[in-house]
Amino acid sequence: MGSTSTRVVAMAARQEAAKEETPRAEDYLEAVYHLAEERGFATISDISSRLNVKPPTVSDMVTRLAGKGYLKHERYRGMTLTREGERLARSVIKRHSVISEFLAMLGVDDPIAYEDTEGIEHHVHPATLRRIEKAAEYLQKNPGALKALRKYIDSG
Repeated sequence: MGSTSTRVVAMAARQEAAKEETPRAEDYLEAVYHLAEERGFATISDISSRLNVKPPTVSDMVTRLAGKGYLKHERYRGMTLTREGERLARSVIKRHSVISEFLAMLGVDDPIAYEDTEGIEHHVHPATLRRIEKAAEYLQKNPGALKALRKYIDSG
């Protein structure tokens, strides 16, 4: 099996394992990941502000995610992701990045691209994501092709 196939299979296995998580749970893990990168930890208040969710709702989700082994939460001290939580958060971030970059290359306006990315990132199949990623790589390496594609798209 080639390295591309190996990556796709590994990504499919990771996504299969994460299927039990809802898009909202993935958003929480992604938020904790970014906050931990910025500050070393995340708090209920931080997540509440970042996701525009009330603190009791955040507290409920944090309890659930900690119970599933995705994060460690010390009351009054904040939380960090476990290895599994970080792996899942990185997977979501990767999906987000690939889709967002591809939509930007197609010329989708930022607010629309953001909204679409938020919806697509939680539901895209690993094989589809890999094809989107490869298409984006091709277009980056072939600016003439990107220009022609954008011209075709923009022509209506």
